[in-house]
Amino acid sequence: MSPLSVKPIRLSDLKVGAVARFHEAKLDKASCGLLRALGLTKSCEVRLCKGGEPCIVQVRSTRIGLSKTVAGGIYVIPQTPTAA
Repeated sequence: MSPLSVKPIRLSDLKVGAVARFHEAKLDKASCGLLRALGLTKSCEVRLCKGGEPCIVQVRSTRIGLSKTVAGGIYVIPQTPTAA
């Protein structure tokens, strides 16, 4: 499946342990700026470590705790595992 055929989903809907690429944040300007400062930038890879409240994601080598509301405003494109 090509990456273009996969529709973005809310980060809060990603399964724990799944990897995705950041697509966009539908949040206020200040929150978007804070997320960028924390490393959540265009097309970066994220892994959902824990769902719920707080939602914990790994971005590069850092784990970030997000409220359920913020996680619901972040859209990602799930990555399909590649065969070894």
